[in-house]
This record gives sequence, C-alpha cells and structure tokens, in this order.
Amino acid sequence: MTAPSKVVQLPTSDRTPRTPPRIAWAVAAVGVVLGLAIWLIGLPDDVTWFGSTMSDLSLPAGLIVALLFGWIGFSLASARASWRVVDLVVAGVLGVAGGLLFAVWNANYAVISGPLGATPAIALLGGAWLLPGVLGALVIRRPGAAVLVEVVAAVVEGLIGSQWGFTVVWYGLLEGLGAEIVFALLLYRRFGLPTAMLSGAVAGLIIAPVDLVLSYAAQTAGWKLGYVVCLVISGAVLAGVGAWAITRGLARTGALAPLASGRSARRV
Repeated sequence: MTAPSKVVQLPTSDRTPRTPPRIAWAVAAVGVVLGLAIWLIGLPDDVTWFGSTMSDLSLPAGLIVALLFGWIGFSLASARASWRVVDLVVAGVLGVAGGLLFAVWNANYAVISGPLGATPAIALLGGAWLLPGVLGALVIRRPGAAVLVEVVAAVVEGLIGSQWGFTVVWYGLLEGLGAEIVFALLLYRRFGLPTAMLSGAVAGLIIAPVDLVLSYAAQTAGWKLGYVVCLVISGAVLAGVGAWAITRGLARTGALAPLASGRSARRV
C-alpha cells in the first residue's frame, strides 16, 4: 500500500479571482480609443509641463492612456498575486540601482554615442533606458513591477540631474508601461527569455515614435524606419537579454530566494 500523494496548493489568500478576458479586452479597447482621441485632437499648446508644451506631448499622453488601460484590464484578468513588503523593497532597490545606472550612462552618453553620430544606429543605445522595467518584471513577478521600477529609476535619474531634465519621469512611465504590457497580455504567466526580449522590444517600439516626433521630426522616412528597427533590436537585446541574464545571475546567488523568481530559477 502506498501513501497518498501530497497535493500542494498555493495560499488562497495570495490570489484574487480573475476577471473574464472579454472585460480585459473591453477595457483595453476603451484605452485605445481614448489614446487615439488624445493624439488626434491634441492637447493645449498654451500649457507647459517639464519644459515641453502639452501639445508636443499629445502622442506620449495618448500612448500612456492606451497602455495604462490595457495594463489595468489584463492585470484584472490574470490570477494575480498581491504585493508583499519584500516585493516593494526589492522594487525600490532595483529602481534606485536603475537610476544610478542611468546617471552613469548619461554622464558618458556623449562619448559612447559619438561614433554613431546622427545615424539611426544611435538608437542601438536606447535599450539601456529600458532595462530596469524588464528587470523589475522578471525579478518581482507582480503586476505593475515594470512600471514601478522604471518610474523609480527615472525619478532618481531626474533628481541626480539629467541633460533631459525631468522629462525623463514621463519617459520612464511610458517605458515602464511598454515593458509591462507584454507581461500583462501573457497574464503574468511567462517570465522566460522570449518574454523578456519581447518586452524590451515592445518598449522600444513604443518609445521610438515619441523620440522621432520630439527629437528627429526633420529626418527622412528611411532614417526614421532605421531608428525604429534599431531601437526595437536594442530593447530586445540590452533590456530583454540583459535583464534575463541579470535575473539568472541574481537567482544563482540566492539573493532572490524570497521571491518567485528565485524559487523557480530554472524557468527564468
């Protein structure tokens, strides 16, 4: 006679009921409509925010609204776990580390980007600013982790001092949402290398048109297409592969033991 097999269950208090996927799609659709309306109608040009007129920010504002609604919708549809104190602490640590990384990157950006000049290949450096969001999602595995870590990193970057001023804060929000939306669409069930690369690539794809409108509007269509391709590649490699490798390295040291990413290091 064999002993009955033991059934392991996740704590029910750590899970909340799912919202039907059709509700998630409906919420996302509302966000897309609102985002398109903001972009097409435009924001007023007599108000400035962080040194930019609101009309210049119509595109990023529309993207933020669309992504925010999509993230909320699919977060509600996932079997999401609640945040714990340790998750918030880790998010804060990763965000501050990301901000320090940005500060070092910014201080050396002129030298690093010099050989690339004004070519579209300069976008190959952009993935570095997308890394904290993807890393936060891989390590913490909670809805909103990518957004929180990326925004904290951007705030730290702004407080230290950036050549782009505090525009980096709303840039950070958009970058975090771009990375977050991939994990949300997968209902926070996939945290492997393909997901990390896709997350970084989508974040790059979201940021590219904003860069083109605000900084490279006078460039040719071919130049702009090359810029988008380079930023998507950079997001997939620097942010996606980079965050995945860092997560694996941290998991092997045991530093992530209190987190789901540490307990399932083999699947990272």
